[in-house]
Amino acid sequence: MAIKSILYVRLKCPEIYPSSVIYLADWVHKKRPEIDQQIIDMVLFDDIDEKRALVDAIKTHEPDAIAFSWRNMQPFSPNEADASLYHALTFYHSKNPIKRTQAALSGIRMVLDYNDRVKRNFSLINMANRKFPKKKIWAGGPAFGLFLDIMAERLPEGAVAIGGEGESAILKLIDGVDLVDEKVAIKQEGKVKLYKKKEYFPLWEESTPVDFQYISKIFPNFTNYLKKDYEVAIQTKRGCPYKCVFCAYGFIDGYKVRYRKPEVIAQEAEILVKDFGVNKIWFCDSQFYPSRHSLPIVEKTLDELIDRDLDIRWSSYLRIDNVTETLADKMVRSGLRHLRLSITSGCQPIVDWLKIGMKFDKFFDACRLMKSAGYEGTINLDLSLNAPHETKETILETIDTVERIADIFGKDMIRPFIIFLAIQPRTTLAKYAIEKGYLKPDFNPLSLTPFSIRKLVHNPPPLGKPIGKALIKSMEDHPDNIGWNVLEELKREFS
Repeated sequence: MAIKSILYVRLKCPEIYPSSVIYLADWVHKKRPEIDQQIIDMVLFDDIDEKRALVDAIKTHEPDAIAFSWRNMQPFSPNEADASLYHALTFYHSKNPIKRTQAALSGIRMVLDYNDRVKRNFSLINMANRKFPKKKIWAGGPAFGLFLDIMAERLPEGAVAIGGEGESAILKLIDGVDLVDEKVAIKQEGKVKLYKKKEYFPLWEESTPVDFQYISKIFPNFTNYLKKDYEVAIQTKRGCPYKCVFCAYGFIDGYKVRYRKPEVIAQEAEILVKDFGVNKIWFCDSQFYPSRHSLPIVEKTLDELIDRDLDIRWSSYLRIDNVTETLADKMVRSGLRHLRLSITSGCQPIVDWLKIGMKFDKFFDACRLMKSAGYEGTINLDLSLNAPHETKETILETIDTVERIADIFGKDMIRPFIIFLAIQPRTTLAKYAIEKGYLKPDFNPLSLTPFSIRKLVHNPPPLGKPIGKALIKSMEDHPDNIGWNVLEELKREFS
């Protein structure tokens, strides 16, 4: 059957700018302008209205193919801002029986809600197939990139699941071309057949600014994501050259860094600023400046932004250990407003074991360069306490590192952000956890219980209890300044 129309269905997830669906629909429009496309965002519907909204959209647009986008499968983010972490720590470490009981009930509800969300998403996909059997069913997004084989088993017969980059695969689906060279899974006769991608999508050659006027026509709710409190996402590259033991990004998106053209990135920002009134931008890469090899193209991107004199405030995940004096100046001049630095640990041997690829002597030099360049924004320091091989001494070393950074920028500018390492499939940390007996080899991340979910956060004894208790106390007594209070509490206990 020839594909003449596509309905993209963004399945419910945390309310965040839907960059992947927008980039994909824009690219399809440029390559096959005759294809009619529409986007529906389930985030904007109550659970009780989801099925009705999807059926109405299918009946209204009568698409030949329904493409589901599933962003993430992680049940919660194990950081100080997530209520589920507080409930978990309270249940395991609080001495107050009433609080423990309340935390247990809240934790059970959250796990049940997570499992229910997974079932609801699969239910929407299967319902669409059941009610409209002549429609092609496609599915993709980061959730399929990480769990392609497991996810595909729960799709309807004939469905195609795309893992990783979707541009070339979806074009082949439209044209009816064989998918043998794409990272896809196809459900046929009750069995899942997996294929591997042979080449990366030519991101540089295919770089063009998103046609946001077109997107606003096919995505009626697009303007909901242009409010003042939203950071609109722009992609500058794909892939990450690092193999941090806890991160699945490289598995999903590849370890080879592929860039978009700097002038295209700046044009995209300019359109958002001048035509849509956007002033907050999030460069949605694994790292905006991943390594010294990226220096020429990152500088060119910043030059393009500076030349356009855009009134923007931008942020991203950043590695600043390779920053130069010139680059620091251009970051500040182009509108860098917030530094998000994932140092993970302040102890060099721990950082080395985690394979983060950062040296603190260079990092401190970079901090001084950023300060000298006039950076005046806030700084988040992501700290994953109780990483493998952590000791009281390494925790104290981390605290000392944070204090040294605060001495450079000023303590009021620094926010230590406590986040535990989440154990994700396909990572070295997952293999380590299995070898140490922390996880079972056959653990299923898509089927969670209040007991199994604890194992997906790396916070083992003997440090797990004092760290957990310090975090609970800070969450309760100092909710606006959790990180510093946790570090001060641990410094008192471990010194």
